[in-house]
Amino acid sequence: MPDDQTKPGATVTAAEHTAAVAKATSDGHADGFKAANERMTSIFSAEAIKGDGKRMSAAFDLANGSPGMSADAVVAFVSANVEAGKPGATAPAQTYEQQRLAASSLATPPGAGTNTEKPKGGLSAAVSSHIATLKRPA
Repeated sequence: MPDDQTKPGATVTAAEHTAAVAKATSDGHADGFKAANERMTSIFSAEAIKGDGKRMSAAFDLANGSPGMSADAVVAFVSANVEAGKPGATAPAQTYEQQRLAASSLATPPGAGTNTEKPKGGLSAAVSSHIATLKRPA
């Protein structure tokens, strides 16, 4: 223990202590956030991981589940244990027009387009009947 802590007049006020703790906490959070971002960037930019959705997903899960594991260790583990995705294994993407046509039937209720006028019932039928009588010549 340093000698200056035991000497008279070497005390720290409560306000100074609180300010020092707040600064240390803030600095610690900033440094930790920066380190975590650099770790994840290093993992996802590794040649064995980037662009491969299957490996990226596994690397993300491993990195989040093992925060003490280094980026190089995550990349090495995923590269050795997760099969690389096959680039052409996905179905060809539909064009916008094909997607629109396929979805258009979902928004159309059954029987729509055959009869454009809705059948009237209840109050609507009574109002229409009353209007029709008013329009008849006297």
